[in-house]
Amino acid sequence: MKRLVLATITVLLCLGARAQGRQDAIDTAEQVVQRYYNILNYDGLRHDSILYIETISYKRSNPSDTAILKRWFLPPTRFRAELWHGDTLLEGCYTDGKEIYREYRLGILDGWTRVAQSRYYVLEPGYDFRGALHSRVADAATLTYKGLWDYNGHKVHRVFVDTPYKYCRNYLFEAESGLLFLIEETKQHSEYSNHQAYDHPDWHAYHEYEPLGAVLLPSVESYQMDNDVVFHFSHSKYIPLDMKIFTKD
Repeated sequence: MKRLVLATITVLLCLGARAQGRQDAIDTAEQVVQRYYNILNYDGLRHDSILYIETISYKRSNPSDTAILKRWFLPPTRFRAELWHGDTLLEGCYTDGKEIYREYRLGILDGWTRVAQSRYYVLEPGYDFRGALHSRVADAATLTYKGLWDYNGHKVHRVFVDTPYKYCRNYLFEAESGLLFLIEETKQHSEYSNHQAYDHPDWHAYHEYEPLGAVLLPSVESYQMDNDVVFHFSHSKYIPLDMKIFTKD
């Protein structure tokens, strides 16, 4: 299992990074990000089985109160996500990648409900295990390389990301491994004026990655929001093909 050198909560709660030298002409933002996704190798996901990811989440302030996020993915576009608290389904969505787009929200929708494709693709990114940078081209995100930095004694690449209608973010990648370990969410909006303010974390950390066959998947994450820290522990596996997962409530 690959581990991040910087992945400790002590480090994460001290988010001080200072600029170190000038930009290396060899490195660009896209090169840093593409190197990261080459390491994860999501193109290597199997097509003869369904990727299943189960994530247990809890807050530091109340570790006994857990939620479980279940996700199923079959390349290229079949996807399903369900967020459970105990025996209660709180929310979810799924698609067959062609014509079925369904959403569930406890107490708001009357069971699983058909939604427009545009509505579905507003929901799905929040559940996507591949991260926001995976859809950077479709999202019209602008990436700016901010150079090689020193982060608590470790060399990191810093990439500033400006995505329409979202808060701007700083992505920090370990220079040695190429892995993303921290996202700092700023208070700066994109230049687009018709955005809507929304609650967002102060930072999102990636502590560990788990190999599954030819790919590498995030397995331990955390983020800080409303002065509390939320932890995610994920386990991934392949399960036999079952198309009903993407077509039936």
